[in-house]
Amino acid sequence: MPVLLALPSTVFTTDQGSGEERFEAWRSSISVVFDVAPLDRDPLESFSASVTACHLGALLVGDLHFGRQQFSRGAPRVARDGVNHYLVQWYRSGGFVGQHDNGVDMQVRAGDITVFDLGRTQRTYANPSHVLSIVVPREIADEAFCSPSADLHGTVLRGHTALGGLLSDYLQSLHRRLPAVTLPEAPAVVQATTQMLAACLRPSRDTLAQAQPQIQGVTLERIQQYIAQSLGAPLSPELLCRTFGISRSMLYRLFEPLGGVAHYVQQQRLVRAFHALANPANRRLRVGEIATRSGFTSEAHFSRAFRAAFGLTPSDVRATARGTANRAGAFAAGDAMRPTAEYADWVRALQV
Repeated sequence: MPVLLALPSTVFTTDQGSGEERFEAWRSSISVVFDVAPLDRDPLESFSASVTACHLGALLVGDLHFGRQQFSRGAPRVARDGVNHYLVQWYRSGGFVGQHDNGVDMQVRAGDITVFDLGRTQRTYANPSHVLSIVVPREIADEAFCSPSADLHGTVLRGHTALGGLLSDYLQSLHRRLPAVTLPEAPAVVQATTQMLAACLRPSRDTLAQAQPQIQGVTLERIQQYIAQSLGAPLSPELLCRTFGISRSMLYRLFEPLGGVAHYVQQQRLVRAFHALANPANRRLRVGEIATRSGFTSEAHFSRAFRAAFGLTPSDVRATARGTANRAGAFAAGDAMRPTAEYADWVRALQV
C-alpha cells in the first residue's frame, strides 16, 4: 500500500528566555515579511508569539499568535527584499489600525479579512491577535482574479458581511483539515482556495474599480511589463508614449501613484542591480558592469542612487551575499536549519 506523504510544515514559538529575548526571536522569525517593533507603552516581559506554517506547494498557510506590536514595510524595505506576494489575513481575534500606501487609513477588527500587496508599503499597530494567513504568489493571484490584482492592497472584508462570513467559514475549514491533506491532494486544495478568495474578495473592490477605468489599469500593467523587459535600454517618456500610443499627460497620470515615470524606472533598475549584486553567480562582474546592464550610464550616479534607496553601498550588498553563501554552504555540510529560517526560505522561493 503506497505511503501518503504529509505536507511540509514547520513550527516556531517563543517559549524560552526573557521577554526581550522572545521578542528578538520573533523579530528574526517574521523579518522575511515585516519589520516589527514593540509599542512604547508595552513591557516586553509578557510578550509571546508562535507560527505554525504549512506548505501547499503554491501557497503558504500560517497560523499565528502574537502580542501587541508595530508591523511595517517601508519603501526601502519593499525595494530591497524583492518579496512581492499577496498576504491574506483572517483576524480570528485581535485586530489593528494603520495605513497603507503612505497615508490611506485602515482598521481591522476581529473576524475581518484583509489583503496586503507585499510589493507596496504599509504600517500597522496590532493588538494581541490570532491570525490565519495565506501567502499567495502574484502570478496565482493575477490568474485567479483574471486581471491585475494590484488594487487588492488594503482590502478589508468585514466579518459580518455575507462574503466575509463565507470566506471565514472556508478558512476555518481549511485550517482544521490541513493536517490530513497529503501532497497529491495539495494542488486541488490550492485551486479551491484561490477560487474562494477570488469569489469573495473581488466583488468588494467593484466600487473602487469604477473610480479608475479598467483600461488605465491594463495600460499601466502593459507599460510596467515593457519596462521590466527593457531596463538595460533607454526608457524615456517619449519612447513609452510612442510605443503605447498615449499622451505624455496620460503617462504621467498612470505613474503618479508610483512616484512618477522616472522614479519608477530608476527604482526598478536599482532593484535589478541589487539582486544581481546579491547573486553569488555574478561575483566576477564588476559593479560598473552590473550598473550598465541595469540601465545606468554613470557608475557614480548609480552608487549615489543605490545608497539613497537601500542605505547600503553596492559593495556592502556584495559582501553580505558572500557571507550568506558561506553560511548556506555550512548548512549544506550538515548543520540543522532552524524552522524560522526554513519558513523564510519558503516565502522567498514561493512560486507556481
